[in-house]
Amino acid sequence: MPAMRPLSLFVATFVGFAAPCFFASLSSVADQPQPLLRPHDRVAIVGGTVVERMQHSGQLEAQMQTRRPEWKLTVRNLGWSGDDVHGYARKRFDSPKGGYARLLADIELANPTVVLLAYGFAEASDGEDAVARFSEGLKRLVDHLKQANRRVILITPFALPGYKTENYQALIAQTRQITQAIGSETDSPVASIQWEPSGEQLTADGLCPNEAGFAVLANELSDALVGGDSQRPSHELREQIVRKNELFFNQYRPQNETYLLLFRKHEQGNNAAEIAEFTPLIQSADEKIWQIARP
Repeated sequence: MPAMRPLSLFVATFVGFAAPCFFASLSSVADQPQPLLRPHDRVAIVGGTVVERMQHSGQLEAQMQTRRPEWKLTVRNLGWSGDDVHGYARKRFDSPKGGYARLLADIELANPTVVLLAYGFAEASDGEDAVARFSEGLKRLVDHLKQANRRVILITPFALPGYKTENYQALIAQTRQITQAIGSETDSPVASIQWEPSGEQLTADGLCPNEAGFAVLANELSDALVGGDSQRPSHELREQIVRKNELFFNQYRPQNETYLLLFRKHEQGNNAAEIAEFTPLIQSADEKIWQIARP
């Protein structure tokens, strides 16, 4: 009867055989960055024209929901065409400071756990003076959000060839560097977008992604935000997301705002009560999105 091998020798042999595979597996996992979003996050996407146009496409949310249907993400688009980090485009009949207050109020309405900030586009197109104010403004906004216990993820801007601003490429590069620097300074993760859009991925004026461009952008952002493999979201899912986005848009940017909330509210201000009635409709739309996204 053959002698039994010592247990210590067996273990050593097994470990010696398995270790390369085990550590190779660990290395493979370690090479994959952790997603920046978390299950059940409430996400507010904030920025200018590119962000506002996202709501009509639905590509980004559709990609994220399809990759991570079990996460049940809630996404609110707070893009505003021409907006910069100071909120100037959001002001109503008040001073530019009022625009920044409106920006913070918009984010508060969305009640997010995490805010995606996509600024630097308008600053680069507005020239050197705007870029010179960008760092201070972005730092102020990030600080305000963190004081309100919101997580912040910064998204680097990318060049859009339709802009004719002098030294535009250099200014975009500066806003990218500033975004990275503020991310490091405030301990905020940065989704660094490397996309260089081709003509087929842009609107005719070259100022914004078209549907093909938003699909590419959605994939690159989703890699950083939720991880997983690229998916092909259904047309039904995208339609439902666009419908939900429209409901939320009408809630946070209602028509006839002057009559509902501002200096003419004495005429029709009683109708402002209907704004809150959008909330259950939006929540129902979220539920439908989660149902459709399930495999």
